[in-house]
Amino acid sequence: MESDKRGLLRHEQVKLLYDAIPLSILATLINGVVLVAVGWDMVDRMASISWLATLMVISFARLALTFFYRRTRPGLEQTGQWEIYFTIGSIAAGLVWGAAALFQFPEHSMAHQVFVAFIVGGMCAGAITSLSPLSLQLFSFLILALAPLIVRFFMVGSELANMMGEMLLLFLIMISISGLRIHRNIKQNISFRMQSEEQETLILESHLEQQAILDNAPVGIWLVGTDGRYHFVNRTFCDAIGVAEREFLDGTDPGDLLGGGEAARQWLNADRACFEQDGACHSLETLTFADKSEHLLEVTRVNIRDNTGKITGVVGISADITERHQAEERLRILSQAIEQASESIIITDKAGLIEYVNPSFTRITGYTPEEVLGEKPGVIKGAGQSPEDYERIWKTVTAESAWNSTIIACRKNGGLYPALMCIAPIRDENGQISHFVGIQQDMTTNKALEEKFMQAQKMEGIGILVAGIAHEFNNMLAGMTGNLYLAKTEVADVPSVVKHLENVENLSFRAADMIKQLLTFARKGMLVLQPFDFTLCMHAAFQVAREGMPDHISFHTEFCEEKLIVKGDCAQFQQLLINLINNACDAVEGVAEPMVCLRVEAFEADDEFMRNCPEVGDSQFVHMSVSDNGCGISDEEKAHIFEPFYSTKGVGHGTGLGLSMAYGMVQSHHGVIEVESKPGNGSVFHVYLPLLAEENADALGDEDSAVVPGKGEVILVVDDNAAVRRACSSVLKRTGYQVLEAADGFEAIELFTANQDRISLIIMDVVMPGLSGVDAVERIKALSPDVKVIFTTGYDKQEMLNSKLTSDEYPVIFKPFSIVKLSQMIRQQLDV
Repeated sequence: MESDKRGLLRHEQVKLLYDAIPLSILATLINGVVLVAVGWDMVDRMASISWLATLMVISFARLALTFFYRRTRPGLEQTGQWEIYFTIGSIAAGLVWGAAALFQFPEHSMAHQVFVAFIVGGMCAGAITSLSPLSLQLFSFLILALAPLIVRFFMVGSELANMMGEMLLLFLIMISISGLRIHRNIKQNISFRMQSEEQETLILESHLEQQAILDNAPVGIWLVGTDGRYHFVNRTFCDAIGVAEREFLDGTDPGDLLGGGEAARQWLNADRACFEQDGACHSLETLTFADKSEHLLEVTRVNIRDNTGKITGVVGISADITERHQAEERLRILSQAIEQASESIIITDKAGLIEYVNPSFTRITGYTPEEVLGEKPGVIKGAGQSPEDYERIWKTVTAESAWNSTIIACRKNGGLYPALMCIAPIRDENGQISHFVGIQQDMTTNKALEEKFMQAQKMEGIGILVAGIAHEFNNMLAGMTGNLYLAKTEVADVPSVVKHLENVENLSFRAADMIKQLLTFARKGMLVLQPFDFTLCMHAAFQVAREGMPDHISFHTEFCEEKLIVKGDCAQFQQLLINLINNACDAVEGVAEPMVCLRVEAFEADDEFMRNCPEVGDSQFVHMSVSDNGCGISDEEKAHIFEPFYSTKGVGHGTGLGLSMAYGMVQSHHGVIEVESKPGNGSVFHVYLPLLAEENADALGDEDSAVVPGKGEVILVVDDNAAVRRACSSVLKRTGYQVLEAADGFEAIELFTANQDRISLIIMDVVMPGLSGVDAVERIKALSPDVKVIFTTGYDKQEMLNSKLTSDEYPVIFKPFSIVKLSQMIRQQLDV
C-alpha cells in the first residue's frame, strides 16, 4: 500500500514536470533569441548561431516528448521511463545554458557579461517553478546552467567579475534552497491532494453504498423538511407510488404526487403532526400505489434536529403490510368461524391431548375448557362406544385418514344426544401429522326435522289418496245434483217431493264441501281467494256455533271493532271456527265451571314470532284464539294432534280429521296455527293470518237464486263421464239451449271443426283421458281464437290449468256446481 502511494506520488510529480514544459520551452526560445540578438556583435556569430540551433533542437525535442506523453497517458508502471526521458532533456537544457558562458560571454563588455548572467539567472529562476516537482532534475539544471558562468566570472579576475561570480554563487545557493522548499511544498500538496481524493473516493463509495442500501431496502424511506417538501425519497417509495425521484425533489406539491384524495391528505397531515411531537410516531395508513390498488402501510415517523436542537425535518419509514394484514384477516375470519361455528370443535396435539375447544363444545357437551384442556378426549363421557371403538378410531386417524360416523354422545349432565362426528389429522408444512381436529354436530334438531319430513311424507301420501278420489267423487255428485235439478223441475207441483229433493241436493253440496276441505288439508285443492272482513265472518260463524253449544258452558267473545281484511275463503274459516269451538266444548266436559273464549284482534309480529315462524314474511296479522279451561293436552299428544285420523276422543267421537284439515287450510292461506296447552290447565288454539292493507272488503251476499234461461244458442258439452255429460246436457236443454256432446278432447275438436259456425260456447272438463281439456282448447283456439269456454273440474292441480292458460282467461266452475251459478256464468260469457 505504501509503495503504491509512493508510485502514485512520483507519477503525479512527473506529470507536473511535463505539464510545465510548454511554458518553459517558450521562455527558453525567447530568452535564447534575445541573448543571441544582444550579443550578435560582441561574440563569434557562427558560435552563437550554433548555440542557438542546439538550444532550439533540444527545446523542440522536449516539446515533442511532452506531446507524446500527453497522447499516450502513461500509467504508473511507465512513470520511471518517462522520468528518465525528462531528466535527459533537463540535463541537456542545463548543459546548453551552461555553454552560454563559453559561446555567449563577451570578453570585453562587462555590461554584456552581466546581461548574460541576467538571462541565465532568469532561466534558473524560472526553472524553480517548472522543475521543482523533482529535486534531481531541478538541481542538475541549476548546477549545469550556473556553474560554468560562475567559473567564467571568477576566471576574468577583475574585482567586478569576482563580485558577479560571488553573487551568482549566492544566487545558486538561494534558488536551490527556494527550489527545495518549493519541491517539498509541491510534494506535500500532491500528497494532500491524493489524500483528499482518497477521502472523497471513500466518502463517495460510502455514500453510494448507503444510497444502494436505502434504495434497495424493502421499506419506503423519505425525509420531509420544515417547508413541507420532500428532501429525500428512496427508490422503493418512488417505485411504489409510481413517481420519479426528481419529481419529489423539484418542489412539486406532495399532495399531487401522492395521488390526492383523503388518503394523501391524511398522509401529509401525519408528516406535519410529527413536527409537534417528541419521539417516534407510529400509525397504520392506506396509500394508493402506482397500480391504483390500496395498500395498508405500517408507518414510523421521527423528527430530526440540528446541533442546536432545532427540528429540521421528519424521517418516515413505511412497511407494506397489506399481504400480512390480509393473511391476519383470513386467520381472524377462520378463527371467528371456528369460534362462532355451531358445531363442537376440538383440536388435540399429536399425542391426543386437547389444546383447544370452541364455545359450541361447552354449549353442546356442558364441559368448560378448563375441565378438558390438557386432557385426552376420553375424559368426556360417552355412550355407545366401547374401548375397541376408540382404538379403531385412533388407528384410522393416525393412518392419515379421516374418520366419519354418527354416534350417541353424552353430555356432562348425563343426557344423550345423536351426533355426527368427524376426526381428521392436521399436517404441518412438511406433511407430517402435528394435530388432530374433531368436529361434532348435534343432530337433535336434524332428527326432529327428519321426523317432520317423515310426517310430511305421510301427509303427502294421504293427500295423494284424497286427490285420487276427489275427481271421481265430485263427478258423481255433479251427476246427482244435475239429476236432482231435473227431478225438481218435473215435480215442481208436489212441494213435499221438492222438499225431499232439496234436502238430498243440500247433502250433496255438503259432501262436496267436505271433499273441498279434504283437498285443502292435502293442499291440493284450488282455492278461490277474495278479500273479506274476518271479524264479520267469524261473528257470523259464532252465531251458528252458539246454537249448538250446551247452555251450561259459559262463552266469552272479544271482537275487534276495526275491520280486519284478509284474503281467503270465508266459508272455510267459518267451518274452522265451528270445529275449534266444538273441540273446546268437548274439552270442558266434566269441568265444574266450563268456559270457552273467542278473541279476534289485530297482531303485529315481534322478533320472537318471526324467529319461531320464519316461513311467514308479513308482520301484520289477524289473530284469532279459541281457549278453554278444559282437560288440556299433553306434550306427547300435542306432537300428533294435527296429524290426520289422530284423535284424543273416544271411539265414535270425532273422525280425527278436524284439526288436520284446519292445519292444511291455514297453511294454504299462508298463515300459522299453534296450540298452547298443559294437562289440567286448558288449551288455547291460535290462528294467525296475513292482514291486507285494504280497508274495504267485497260484500258477502248470497248469489241470485234465479236460473237465467238460454236463447237457443248451441253449447258443446265435453266430459268423459257419461252421467255428468248427460245430466249437464239435459239441464242446459231444459234451460233453453241446444246441446252437442263430446266424450273426450279429440271428439270435441272434431265436433267444433264441423260446427264452429253454430257453436257459441264450450263447457270443457279439465281432466280427461287422451287429450285434456286445456290441450283441446289450445287446438280449438288455433281454429277460432275468439272461442268462448267455461272449464269444469272435480279436482285439478292449479299448475295444470295455469301451464298453458292464464287463470283469468277462461272462467272455471267446480263440480258439483250450482245450476243457478252455471246458468249465470253461461249468460255472462254469451252476452259479452
